Amino acid sequence: TLFLILGVGYLIGAIRFGSFSLGPVAGVLFAGLFLGHFGFSMSACAQSVGFALFIFSVGYQAGPRFFDVLRTDGLKYFFGRKVLNIHPVLLLGGIAGSMTSGASLSVVTKAANSSVPSLGYTGAYAFANVLLTIAGSIILFF
Repeated sequence: TLFLILGVGYLIGAIRFGSFSLGPVAGVLFAGLFLGHFGFSMSACAQSVGFALFIFSVGYQAGPRFFDVLRTDGLKYFFGRKVLNIHPVLLLGGIAGSMTSGASLSVVTKAANSSVPSLGYTGAYAFANVLLTIAGSIILFF
């Protein structure tokens, strides 16, 4: 199942819409959610290995930015959560995803003892990457 998720994820990530693609990380996230929804599962050991590889690769790339963003924008997230009535664990997953911080996702998932943060992470991760791609295209165009 782990290799199926990785393979399907890489295929999803390689699909191009013009000059945009999700990339392998977002592709694997969506493949895992999709296949998990349809009952695919794996041993706890394989889950731990897959999650550790994911956390390492994403966290190594973007983890250090988490506390800077939380320090500068944390109050906005708190008020947004209250106004939109979003579950705190889902919001924390979303914050981690918006910064592509896999290490933060790991902490929230372990602390909450739930997979709910992964849903927020996946949605925010994809949205953040789309916005970054659009912003980068605009900057390069002008």
